[in-house]
Amino acid sequence: MQNSPTSYLHSSLPPDLMVFNSFAFLLFLPIVLTGSNFLRGRSRRLWLVAFSYLFYGWAVPWHCFLLIASTLLDFHIGKWLHRTQSKRIRRLFLLLSLSGNLGLLAAFKYADFLIQALNDGIHFLGYDISIARLGWALPIGISFYTFQTLSYTIDIYRRKLDPEKSFSSFALFVAFFPQLVAGPIERATHILPQINNPRQCSVDQKLSAWCRILWGLAKKVVIADWFAIYVDEAFAIPGFGGPWVFLLAINLFAFQIYLDFSAYSDIAIGLGQLLGINLRENFRWPYLSRNISEFWHRWHISLSTWLRDYLYFSLGGARDGVTRKVLNLLTVMLLGGLWHGAAYHFLAWGLWIGFLLGAHAITKPWIAKTLARWLPSHLFQILCILFTYITILCSWVLFRSKNLDQALIGFRSLGGDWSSYYFGPDPGTTQRVSIMLALAVSMHIIRGCGYLKPTASRSRPIRLSFYVAGILTFIAMFHAPEPTKFIYFQF
Repeated sequence: MQNSPTSYLHSSLPPDLMVFNSFAFLLFLPIVLTGSNFLRGRSRRLWLVAFSYLFYGWAVPWHCFLLIASTLLDFHIGKWLHRTQSKRIRRLFLLLSLSGNLGLLAAFKYADFLIQALNDGIHFLGYDISIARLGWALPIGISFYTFQTLSYTIDIYRRKLDPEKSFSSFALFVAFFPQLVAGPIERATHILPQINNPRQCSVDQKLSAWCRILWGLAKKVVIADWFAIYVDEAFAIPGFGGPWVFLLAINLFAFQIYLDFSAYSDIAIGLGQLLGINLRENFRWPYLSRNISEFWHRWHISLSTWLRDYLYFSLGGARDGVTRKVLNLLTVMLLGGLWHGAAYHFLAWGLWIGFLLGAHAITKPWIAKTLARWLPSHLFQILCILFTYITILCSWVLFRSKNLDQALIGFRSLGGDWSSYYFGPDPGTTQRVSIMLALAVSMHIIRGCGYLKPTASRSRPIRLSFYVAGILTFIAMFHAPEPTKFIYFQF
């Protein structure tokens, strides 16, 4: 099967994107912070909007037109929804917002996939006809800000939110650069009050924000980028080089995608704190989850709660019994898979997650009555965590593969020769990433259990100095030879 241009990781992105780990951003950030500290009110909002658009359009300026189109559409529809009492007209306005936003998303993200699916169907019927694909490049961040603006109009439609009167405030809500490209996906009820009444950041809060930014950079440029080297090579080898290479690669990818994405969220949250805006947490130690449902309460929280509030509950949730709940879960996760990418393997990934959620919903009462009573509590918890992690590893195979065929090759490789201890062509890289993986797993467990919580305070300058110096030294000594784009830039 063929793939759409956005159907796999590390697809082509503009090489000169302004990202958090780039030299351009190193020059960009001090200017933004300086202006933000001196300006107040509307002038400050316009300053941040202007630099958010500069950040977004740095590589491809015309993408800003899509962003402003979405902003104008939902700003005015929000006002019309609030003024109108007729249910029929309000539904029409909501439909206009949905069709406008999702229409842009469909044109750039799903058009080629639909054309390819149609071509596959034609070829399956025996006809040698192919429809030319559009080949439009996917604008970065479009999946994130589309969902963010949609939540605004839906909340107004549900009368949970009054429309924003200030266009500059709404434009900043949509385009706020720390979380514009890869989230967290924010809600207007949470962000707009902070934009209109920004809080003053204390010295300790600023120190904490800078430490979180540095920690995020360390996770990205050291650990995640080193993991990417091995994972990319392993997934490029036919058959993944045997069972040991495949096993190591999928474990590395599990932590690569977590560290990469949580690093972006850490940096975004830290930058937001410096600018007086508190962004929501996006991860809570997901690989310590005891079941698949808990995993989705800990992983990409802003997306999972969006899907729950605006799709799952709209479909009826669990109101009509277990069968309807399972069908709703399958539908939501199928759409969640498509949100991540327009490709068959992302559909399979969404269906697999939906199947696991449905199976958990069905078996949860039985597990509570049997296994939980037969096994010691701690052993039961550990077994649940391990089982959940294994099921998530299976899902990452579908997620990381270029297509379904490659995913099947990977699964079949587990039936290979386990007596051959071949871990890859470069022993040095294999040794390095294996040690880093052990450290990442250990830190995940230790931090997830509530230990070693870093604190930043000017009242403890020695501890703070050692913490900052340690992170900077760690980055300088062990950073990966080649930086990579953040994974979720591609969705």
